[in-house]
Amino acid sequence: MDIHHLHENRRHGSPGLPVGIYRMEQGAGEPILDNHWHEEAEFLVVESGEAVFQIGLSTYTVRAGEVLFIPGGELHGGYSPSGGACSYSALVFDLDWLMSQGDSLTGQFLEPIKRGRLVPEPHAALESELALSLLRQLTPLLALEHSEEPAKPLRLKAGLYQLFAEYVSQAAFVRREPRSSLDMHTQERLKTVLSYIDGHYARKLTIKELAAEAGMSEGHFTRVFKSFMRKTPIEYINLQRIRIAAALLADSNTSVGEAALESGFDNFSYFCKMFRSVYQCTPSDYRHRHGAE
Repeated sequence: MDIHHLHENRRHGSPGLPVGIYRMEQGAGEPILDNHWHEEAEFLVVESGEAVFQIGLSTYTVRAGEVLFIPGGELHGGYSPSGGACSYSALVFDLDWLMSQGDSLTGQFLEPIKRGRLVPEPHAALESELALSLLRQLTPLLALEHSEEPAKPLRLKAGLYQLFAEYVSQAAFVRREPRSSLDMHTQERLKTVLSYIDGHYARKLTIKELAAEAGMSEGHFTRVFKSFMRKTPIEYINLQRIRIAAALLADSNTSVGEAALESGFDNFSYFCKMFRSVYQCTPSDYRHRHGAE
């Protein structure tokens, strides 16, 4: 994910095959998955270790062999409850691709999912019939990550239909309650603020300004932000700035002082302190290890 954008606006896969397959290995102490969102839906399989994944305001402890379904447009992220290592694979896909034929079957089974009226069971727990069925379908699909065989698009599309057929067969759906709809509305307002931060991180941002962007009181905004993002607004902004500074130090000839200013820090000592707290080294050391030759 581009650290400048919490909203993944890049296309997963290609126009003719809008499916992305990713494998992530996070070592002990490393972040599992930063909170973000994308328009595509996602299947996620934990392969080793465990992690707590958050989808909207709901959290799920997902262990090896378990499957998570993430609807398109939902804020989601993950962290290790113990700081241990975790590996997982993700299949990210455009639901519209499966509905492109516009027949009655896709309208009956996929349209309610697309509209958010019906949500596939988010967490298929270990050794449940649903998890076993989904894993049987997902394993060969994930193995196609680097495949160049001509039949790959057909296998992926057929496999995704089969995955949703498993939910239908087992009636493994959750209907959105009115409160969930309210949460979705709140989430959309929060996304507006996150996009605003992405575009204005280089200057001073206040809680009052961000709360106004969300259309909330300052106190309510701060509570909502922490519920969804697991950080206060200021903690989140500073972390984003530090990661942007690190990207500048790694990918260009930017000096440490320039990286601090360009990422929004006007206090150099505070910048160095924050940088060390995130990367366990000074900005200069980071630039030496990761910077362009």
